[in-house]
Parts: sequence; structure tokens; C-alpha cells
Amino acid sequence: MKRTLIALLLANLALVGCGSDDDNNDVDPGPGPGPEPVETVDIAEATSIAIGDVVFNGETGAVTFALATEEEVAISGLTDAKLVYIGLPEPKVRSHMAGTLKMTLPVHEQQQFVCEGEACNFALVESEAAPGSYTLTPDNFGWEGTPVTIKAALSVGNETITAKTDLAEIVQ
Repeated sequence: MKRTLIALLLANLALVGCGSDDDNNDVDPGPGPGPEPVETVDIAEATSIAIGDVVFNGETGAVTFALATEEEVAISGLTDAKLVYIGLPEPKVRSHMAGTLKMTLPVHEQQQFVCEGEACNFALVESEAAPGSYTLTPDNFGWEGTPVTIKAALSVGNETITAKTDLAEIVQ
């Protein structure tokens, strides 16, 4: 009986030992491969410029946008840009003129922010996470009055090409 009991214990021990012998070593292999590098071209070498993903903030004046070539290569190294804001008050009908002619005179406020070389009146930051994506934040943005409608346009370029956005109305 002792021999049978010893044989059963040894068989059980062998089965338990074999059951835990696997190749799973519970070691974390670490993070997978990083994101694919984004192909970029410096703005001075760009042969075409397209402005996309433009978002204007009418309260702070900040604008975010992306630059790419026609071949969809991200453009990095932007240093010169121009941003224009136009604020329009509620239109007023002027009826002081004789006859049936009534005119509206659109009075407006304009704010212009320019960066050319070292002279800048805004901060321009390129995203490290998304090459070719920029945030432009004007210095001293504000209105004297309270505009009902705000419109904005952005212009960027190099020595040979300039890209501009259309004058866009900002929804507040």
C-alpha cells in the first residue's frame, strides 16, 4: 500500500510540475512600435501651401490650423503669418437723407496681427504631437465695442508663395 501511495504521489507531482511548464513568462514586452513618423517639409522649401482645419476663436482671438503641401506633406517651420479680424456692430439704417433712399453704413473695427521676422504681435506655436499643426494667439486681442458679427482671415507663406483663407464669419 505504501508503494501504491508513493507511486500516486510521484505521478501527481509529475503532472503538477508538467502542467506549470509553459512558455508564458508574464514579462511585459513594453510599448508597441511608436506612431509612424510624419513626413514634413520646411515652409521655405514648400512649392505649394494649403491651409486646412482652421478654427477661429472669437473670444480670445486664437486660431488653430494645419499646413500641408498639395501632396499632403505636413509643412513645418512657419515663422511669418498675418491674421486679420473684423468686428461688425448691429447694422443701422440711416434715414436722414431726403427721398426714399435709405442706406446702411457698415462701421467696423479691424484688428491685424502680423509676424514678419522678429517683429510679432502674436505667439505662434507648432504642435510637437502633430507636425504641421499650429496655434496662433494674438497679443492684446479685444474690441472697443461689442461686435455682433466677427470675420477673420489668415495668410501664410514663404518667399515665393502665399496661401490665404477666405474671410470667414465666426460663429459665437
